[in-house]
This record gives sequence, C-alpha cells and structure tokens, in this order.
Amino acid sequence: MDLQYTTEQKLLRESAGKFLAASYDYTSFQKISGGEPGWSAAIWSEFARFGWLGLPFAEEQGGIGGGPVEVAILMEAFGKSLVLEPYLSSVILGGGLVEALGSQQQRESLLPPLIEGKLLLAFAYQDTSSPVKAQRNGSNYVVSGTKNTVLGAPGAHQILVSAALGDGATAVFVLPRSTPGLTIRPYPMVHGARAADIDFGAVVVPEAALLGGNQNAADAIDRVIDSAIAALCADAVGAMTAMVARTVEYTKTRVQFGQPVAKFQALQHRMVEMKVREEEARASCLFATLSLAGPAAQRARAVSGAKAKIGRCARAVHQAAIQLHGAIGTTDELSLGAYAKRLLAYEMLFGTTRDHLRRYAAIISDPGIAAAGLLYDQARS
Repeated sequence: MDLQYTTEQKLLRESAGKFLAASYDYTSFQKISGGEPGWSAAIWSEFARFGWLGLPFAEEQGGIGGGPVEVAILMEAFGKSLVLEPYLSSVILGGGLVEALGSQQQRESLLPPLIEGKLLLAFAYQDTSSPVKAQRNGSNYVVSGTKNTVLGAPGAHQILVSAALGDGATAVFVLPRSTPGLTIRPYPMVHGARAADIDFGAVVVPEAALLGGNQNAADAIDRVIDSAIAALCADAVGAMTAMVARTVEYTKTRVQFGQPVAKFQALQHRMVEMKVREEEARASCLFATLSLAGPAAQRARAVSGAKAKIGRCARAVHQAAIQLHGAIGTTDELSLGAYAKRLLAYEMLFGTTRDHLRRYAAIISDPGIAAAGLLYDQARS
C-alpha cells in the first residue's frame, strides 16, 4: 500500500498551512475565542473560497470529491493553528449526514449553501437521561427530549436531531433553529469552541423534515460519527505536533546554569518521548482514516483504537510540555495552555478514552474480527 501523499494532497497541506500561519496566529485565536460567536465569519468565508467546505462532498453535489485522507490533512492543519470554526460540526457531522441519508431534494437544498458558507448545520445525537423520541401524530411527528453537548449548535441555522421511533428504529429530523418548542442553551467549551444543550419540548415536525424518508438511520449515524472521530484524531495530532515543536524551541531559549536547558540530557530524553508519542498518534490516526471505508466492525475497531491510543498520547504530550515550560506554560501568555485545553476536550468528545477502550475490547473479543487483516483493501471491494 502506497502511504505517500499525492501531489494534490501535498498542495492541500501546503496551502492550508500557509493560509493559517498568516491568518490564524495565537492573537487571532484569542480574539475569536473571546468573541460572542466563538468563530470568525470572515475566516469561514475564506474556507468556502478555498473549497474546503466542499472538500468531502461528491462533485455532483457541488463538492470537490475529497476523501478521508484529505479531510485528515485539513483537520491536522486546524489543530496546529487552534482553529475554532465549526468545520467538524457543520461539514463533517451535519453535511455528512445529509449526504448519507438525505433525499436528492434535501441534498440539493442543504449542501450547496453549506459549501458556499451560507448555511451552518449541527447534529444533536447525544442523549441525556431524557432521550429524544419521536411519535407519529397524523401527518406529523412530535419530538420530545433533550440532547447535550451539541457541537456548533449556538450558530447553526439548521439542527439535525436523531430520535427513537416507536418501532425501535432511529430517524434524523432537520429543524430550523427557530422551530417553536426548540430551546438552545449555549455555552463555551474548555478549548474555546461553542456547544449547546437542546431541549425539544413536544416539537411538532412535518414528515418532510425526516431526513431521507422513513428509514432506519442508525448505521449511517454510526458511519458519520466514526468519520468525525477520525477527523478529530487528526486535529489532535496537529495540536500535539505544535506542542512538541514549541517545547523544543522554548528549551533552546530558556537558560539555566549558564546554558540552554535543551542541552540537559534528561530533558532531551523527555522531548524524544514526546516526539515518539506524536508519531504513535499520527500512525494511529492514519490507520483509522484508511479504515473508514471498511466494514462496520473493522471501521469501529480502528477508530476506537485510535481514539484511545491518541487520548493517552495526547495527555502524555501536553503534561510533559507544560512541565518543561514551567509555570509560564499555564498562563495565557503562551499558546501552550490553549493546546492543552484542546487536547483535554479531545479526550472527552465522542466518548472518553476509557469508553473507546471498552468498545475496542468488545469488538476484538470476536476471534473472526481479531484475526482479520488490519487495513481494508478497497481495491478488492
């Protein structure tokens, strides 16, 4: 298997890196994270102009037709630059569900404005103790319950919500944020991005709002969430890469006992360990990314394995980076704390490290799955 980037992928990585280095420095991050929306409309427009909002979508839908590798390249660049724009929530989750489940009419009405940067989506999937249910009422549905930690919901124009139907199936409804009975309770997350808890108080929903008609959406939801986890893994790798680089650079300038601390052998060993963790995380992320097109069990094994592995690596890297910087590493003066918070958020989103270790263990307990080849051969499919 050729694991080298193509010419187009290299250009994507270089162009994303150059733009973000010039337009999204730490000062910009602080200004954006401190603002009311928590993201920049001007930066989002640039994402649309570069075609990044259409990257994962098919060309017939107005997209570029990129795959998981291209998404991972872009997400790694976002992690390096602490990007707060709602790419994961709107494009990967929301847009991914529309493309996977939506009817032709729904795709045509939702995807073009999303790709143009004029529409933001958010997917509410995480239930609380009051899970969301949808009951048929004539030609409508009545949706009730609560979803929590809905990424990007405060700024979204349309909310996609998963709901359990009476027959045990799962459906996804598309609701404008102004829908009567829908209450959005926004809050900032630890790393600066915005999320919300959403209450559905007996919301009356027309049948036309059912994404893709009356079909069980559970499998499509699992695929899209696994894709989002793999993308988030790439974001974490980008953040770890930045932390390692900043730590190495800092130890070259911090002087103790008349010489840079980078010359102390014990600290050199610590930084080598950080770099090893970074490379382990990158390999795990690549494995998950290349497994997204595989069968459900193989995909889930790779994604949960990567989420758990990168969670452990991320914690080791950000703890070591802060320790090597000393007290200044915990202040807002340096970007280090922002990266550490981003990696802490990574550990909690879409299930904790422990959650994914349990999922991974349950999957490989099947001897047939455990003995299967690691990488999915798309050429044979």
